[in-house]
Amino acid sequence: MLVSRRVHGLLLVGILLGVFSRGMAQSSSSSLDMERFSTSGRATAAQSAILTADQLPTDDVVDPTQYTLGPGDVLAYQTTGIDLTEKLLVVTPENMVMIERMGAISVADMTLAAFRQKLQSLFRERSANLEATVTLRRARLIYVSLSGSVPYPGTYTVPASMRVSTFLNVTRHPWTLTRDASSGDMARNMGSGGLAAKSAEVTRSGVQEYGPYAWRNIIVRHRRGSSIADLARARAGQAGGDPHLREGDEVIVPIEDLSSPLISISGAVAQSTTLAYKPGDRLSVLLAACGGLTPDADPTKVVVVNPDGASTRTIEVGADLMPKGEDVELQPGATVIVERKGLAGDRPQQGVVQVYGEVGRPGAVVITPGTTRLSAAIEKSGGVTPRAALGLSYVVRSEKLLPTLAQMRDEANRSFQYSDLKLEDTTRYNYDQKYKMPYVSCDVGLALKNPNSVDDPPLMSGDVIVVATNPERVFVYGQVNRPGYVPFVANRSIEWYIARAGGYATGAEKERARIIRGRSRVWVQDDDGVVVEPGDEVYVPRPPDVPIGTEIQTLSVIASIVASVAVLAATLINVLGR
Repeated sequence: MLVSRRVHGLLLVGILLGVFSRGMAQSSSSSLDMERFSTSGRATAAQSAILTADQLPTDDVVDPTQYTLGPGDVLAYQTTGIDLTEKLLVVTPENMVMIERMGAISVADMTLAAFRQKLQSLFRERSANLEATVTLRRARLIYVSLSGSVPYPGTYTVPASMRVSTFLNVTRHPWTLTRDASSGDMARNMGSGGLAAKSAEVTRSGVQEYGPYAWRNIIVRHRRGSSIADLARARAGQAGGDPHLREGDEVIVPIEDLSSPLISISGAVAQSTTLAYKPGDRLSVLLAACGGLTPDADPTKVVVVNPDGASTRTIEVGADLMPKGEDVELQPGATVIVERKGLAGDRPQQGVVQVYGEVGRPGAVVITPGTTRLSAAIEKSGGVTPRAALGLSYVVRSEKLLPTLAQMRDEANRSFQYSDLKLEDTTRYNYDQKYKMPYVSCDVGLALKNPNSVDDPPLMSGDVIVVATNPERVFVYGQVNRPGYVPFVANRSIEWYIARAGGYATGAEKERARIIRGRSRVWVQDDDGVVVEPGDEVYVPRPPDVPIGTEIQTLSVIASIVASVAVLAATLINVLGR
């Protein structure tokens, strides 16, 4: 009996000790996990520095099935179980990663999704219930070359998470990719001599874009093989149309192929778009490329017009810009028109112009292309305000610009090739060619004064009307005593404004004073009846700077002429005297 009680007592003590030791084990395990977590944070200070170092921005979300791992990528993984700490992996120059208790694993030519599967399978071999989560913590920096029909060819340092479309966008403003002194020089030079920027300014448009053929046939040459980026189909959700970049890639933008068939979309869309046709193109490609529908669009009447112009088909699209029903395959030359509510079916040949500036209701105006005139469009915008300066107002017709300065010069030289102008005209011709703007030839003041006449031009869809604000001042400069702004007074001559600027300064060449018109920048002489308009400039030049050597040569020529005349006169006197 006594022995039985002792046995029961020993069993009870053993049970109590087991419960206590299990609780201690759990407590020590939790403490160990926390200690490991904090120790890991201290031990990976160098890796943390990798994550916090300077990095270029990117607007791309990585697609694990498309992103190929490479040297410099920083990965992170975490496993279920006792150790819940996040561990960092840096891909070595040999395309390897070091994983504890597993050693080196190759990630050569492996996508992020493939590496996830491989790491999961390795941990499953160790424990069937073990789960591993892998993510890309930081993309590596790579060198990518850009060539072809681009404004800024060269080699750039960008994150490997960047896609081709983002790369092409940022390289149109390459100073955003660098923080050194060269960024300021590039920003000031603006690539194509500033013409693209000026044209974008007067047309109220954004930066120039690549053409419809180039946008769909961008060549990405890899170290092994090459691929074609189709940015139009990428917007429509096609995988691989806008790939991530890799080390050593060369992105080549092709020259526009004018013989390539086109497809287009217009009407009540955010941006009328024209694309080069590719076999298999469907309606969804154009709907994705146009940037969406405008609020007054009728989504039940999206009309597909075939190239023959006779056969049409009306499609309804949903809020996701996907056709309800069949996604119609397009033919080469097809046009898609998204009609407007209230106008749908009544005016299929409609267009849109933009009216800015001093009008009652600035914004978009619906027109009939080739029929609606300038005065009617301004009237639809509420008419001009009292502060409008009609002499400074203008109409522009957007055009596709050549992307590089070299191509612009080549086009100018080709135009001059068979010219009968003199060689001395070359400089002025090049200036005129370089700074020509896509204005519509018109006088806004005469158009409003004589509506529906030859002074009132018909408009085309996409035209931009700018009704300028009256600056109520004239700038006088050059060889005057008080150069600067002079308040505008109507019907005054150039002499009146020069007098208000303190008169002519010493050395001024009065006969060469000119009026520079504010809109066209044309130089006008001071003839009878010519008056200064608001926004004009008055320039008084000084005598031209002539080198002393040139002056000596000129005096020598004059002296030789005088001597020759004197000798001739003396000879004649002698002959006549005999």
